[in-house]
Amino acid sequence: SPSRSRKIWNGAESPADPKSCNINATGTGLPSSTSLRRRNFIQFSSAIGAVLGLSHPAFAEQTFASASRKDLVAVPGPSAPFSTTRSYRNIVLSNGLKVVLVRDTMAQQSSAAITIEGAGLLSDPVEIPGLAHLMEHIVLSSDNRRRTPMFVGRRKILGDVRLDRDKGEDDEENFEDWICAQDGDSNAFTAPGFVCFHLSCPHETLPEALERFSRLFTLDEIENTVCKPGVINREIGRVSSEIDRVGDQSRAFYFLKSQVDGDHPFSRLFAGSRSTLQTTPTENGLDVATHLTCFFRDHYLASRATLVVVSNEGLGALDRWISPYSNIMSQRERIGPPSISSFPPKVFKDRTDLTQSIILRSREDGQFDENHQTLSLEWPLSLVYERNPTENVVSASAVGFILTQILSRRGPGSLRQMLEKLGWAPKGNRGVPRFSFPIDQSGFQILRMEIGLSLDGFANRSAVIAAVFESIRTVLSRPLPTALIEQYLCAALLHGYLLAPRPPDCITLAVDSIRYGLSSKYGVGGTSGVGLQSNQQSITNWYLMPSPDDKVGVENMKRIVTETLTIMADERGPLVSIRASAKAIFGYSKGLVDKAVLTGPLLPPWTREAVTGARVYTEKRAAAAGGLFRSLAFVTAKVDGEAALTPPYLNPLLPTSLRPPRPVVERSRGWAGESVLYLDSALAGEDDASLKLVDSYAGSNWREMSRALAPVDGSGWKLLQVPPSKTGTLGIALPVRPPEPGVEGAVVLQLLSSLPSTFTSRQLTLANLWLLSYDDAIVDIAESGALAGCAYEWSFNRAGLRLCFRGLSQSLPSYVRRLCRRLVAQHANLLSGKAEVAESAYQRAMNEVTRSPKIGPLQKKQMVDVLTRGVSNEDVADQALTFLKATNGAYVISQGDLTPSESLQLSSDLRQVFRGYGDAKGFECEPALRDILYRPFWKPRESSPCLLPGLSLLADTCGRVPR
Repeated sequence: SPSRSRKIWNGAESPADPKSCNINATGTGLPSSTSLRRRNFIQFSSAIGAVLGLSHPAFAEQTFASASRKDLVAVPGPSAPFSTTRSYRNIVLSNGLKVVLVRDTMAQQSSAAITIEGAGLLSDPVEIPGLAHLMEHIVLSSDNRRRTPMFVGRRKILGDVRLDRDKGEDDEENFEDWICAQDGDSNAFTAPGFVCFHLSCPHETLPEALERFSRLFTLDEIENTVCKPGVINREIGRVSSEIDRVGDQSRAFYFLKSQVDGDHPFSRLFAGSRSTLQTTPTENGLDVATHLTCFFRDHYLASRATLVVVSNEGLGALDRWISPYSNIMSQRERIGPPSISSFPPKVFKDRTDLTQSIILRSREDGQFDENHQTLSLEWPLSLVYERNPTENVVSASAVGFILTQILSRRGPGSLRQMLEKLGWAPKGNRGVPRFSFPIDQSGFQILRMEIGLSLDGFANRSAVIAAVFESIRTVLSRPLPTALIEQYLCAALLHGYLLAPRPPDCITLAVDSIRYGLSSKYGVGGTSGVGLQSNQQSITNWYLMPSPDDKVGVENMKRIVTETLTIMADERGPLVSIRASAKAIFGYSKGLVDKAVLTGPLLPPWTREAVTGARVYTEKRAAAAGGLFRSLAFVTAKVDGEAALTPPYLNPLLPTSLRPPRPVVERSRGWAGESVLYLDSALAGEDDASLKLVDSYAGSNWREMSRALAPVDGSGWKLLQVPPSKTGTLGIALPVRPPEPGVEGAVVLQLLSSLPSTFTSRQLTLANLWLLSYDDAIVDIAESGALAGCAYEWSFNRAGLRLCFRGLSQSLPSYVRRLCRRLVAQHANLLSGKAEVAESAYQRAMNEVTRSPKIGPLQKKQMVDVLTRGVSNEDVADQALTFLKATNGAYVISQGDLTPSESLQLSSDLRQVFRGYGDAKGFECEPALRDILYRPFWKPRESSPCLLPGLSLLADTCGRVPR
């Protein structure tokens, strides 16, 4: 390997150092069993000290010295997600290339990604738009010469370039063809500010894949590739074919770009076409091959690149395999995209009136629906991303998530509810306001807000726009509460980080390194929650968002969100457009204040967008739109008895600070088996003696978990506590989570009754309608709980009615109690008229019956007949009351991060909620636990990972990093 100098940022020593290689007396390179037990004990002791604010190791050892030999640590306290399966190392090579090596013991394949800042679309020369995108294609088109490596197991020895004596020339093989032949894959994408190349391959192929991958980024290979006949023309054709001319989002993007002032760099942003890359350069006498070579020299700089490698191999092996990257790319000084100061303040073209543009949608779009239109408002922002070693970078995505929670919320006084009441937005996810960023560069962003419209909403489009501005001004009518920002930060931390089903991949890490840097407290690969976790006392150290416990970060976020809302409140600021179908434009364009569109799309004043060919109609915004909306809002408020629009309010189910998971110890009792002890942090004090885990822990702050069904309050209710991180133990199936101890809990409530096993088709239909109407009645709680990670499920079985709940352990008990109270009251509300079985409930019941494979043909026909004829609310309420009176006891099963005292208290509370029921004779039932712990189907839909509004801006699994 070529010699190289380097720096290791994370504090690890050289691979040759026995200390960094974990060499022990056995010579295996793995920690001995003695050192492992010692390490687990120390880690757990530090965790207990962290709970009490006593983090000194001496205190921890003294407190637990008596128990260190007999206790096995099951949950060692605070630990970052995937920190037990991943280890990181940051390196800087001699050419300035930054490297992040990641050992992931759970990785199914090896992968690598390299990002080059300043080689994106904003760096295109003015005379050849799209050259950066073409450069990406040229790099991956290299037929590089093979410097043949010889492999001995996993070790490789680089041989000389060998000549094929038969051919008399170097053996050449396309990189993409080679990696596909190895069951791997490679690709690339060009963003406005950077370009990213990435590959994945089997673990055993990684050494050779990395070497071949490195040769793509040498000047010799680029010069050879651009000189080959037909290569440039072929790649220009591929670049041109990637333009999406029918997609809704593509048409929106190019319309936005067409409205930008010509002096702004964004107006020249283009992925390239045959016209810009071949026809126009030829007419102007420009040599594209020469420009490609110059672009590589000027912008593919090693000092501005970051390589990320993820594999299950050791960091030492990965360190050796990246040796070729010391000699790649250009060594020139840094030059790059427009600096912050070069973005002019003027973004959009001059407009004298308030206007809105109607963009005709294409029927060829795969998401085309002629009954649903999309309103889009786009504001220019100028957030500057300055790295600070003591503070998070507040990115546009982070601000967008907070704005989504403020303006996309559901409930009384929300914009979403108001538009649904007026019939201007479709119910469900289509009408939820969504935020995104078509371009996000330091110093320049475009914030896009999209709202789905019904046909009636399109007819009153000017009034809908007025409603948006009115809702923003309502939010600004009083200062944002600090506690509200803390709640939203908790939600972001919970869904984007703590409950993430997988760690960030190599592409995400490589892209994030550009914005957040490397190794610092709030950078990639350091102590930021995706890297080392030495001496970590908190689970909230995440580089994408400030911690809710970081007072400075909270105030910064509050200030930036308020400033952004102030920009959004100016009606002259945004570019407004509506993407609509021909049915909406020519059949529903005339509303109460909006005028009808009378001319065809091929006639003036319709215009044609140059790239996609979309037809655009620009009209003046109706002057009376604001008055119309305020009048309708006033009438609605009088009818409903509540304000039409209100500022956001605190979520009772979402905390303002997240606590770490509580420690658990498994103690062996010899012939008596094991006991599981839980440190009840709610009772823990500052006294050292109260924390000692001794042979007799009665009266201490340690609680023993019930390992079998135990009676609650001497009644027919029984409680079972499932220890966390206990493999092979019965429990309800939860979504995929990090392997470390988490902050999530789950509760199963099985109301015992043999009545459902004797249900007739009519009784079963009525019982299902009861619970479907219950779904409609608890929408407010369900959606508030979804932000706290809470979800529920109900189902009848042969042993009665099963209710499942999951969510953040801090919020779960309150969530369970609220939903159970509503369940008990639902039949009374149906009788009094406060609730009803809506038409949508009948439709959902019909769908469930027709699709269920467990219902026989005869019973299915009988149930469909009941639903078709319809039933009264009284019939449904009577059936609900009949079931509740026929219950005889209940099983309560708690699992996850719930202490014994919390589980017992919740069981007692639920017993009180269902008082008056549960003592029926003749309906006794004692099911086996396995029969009631089948997989749940969680509700509401917003509890699914990527359906929570705004989560796509923060969650890697929801497409946070476009690629």
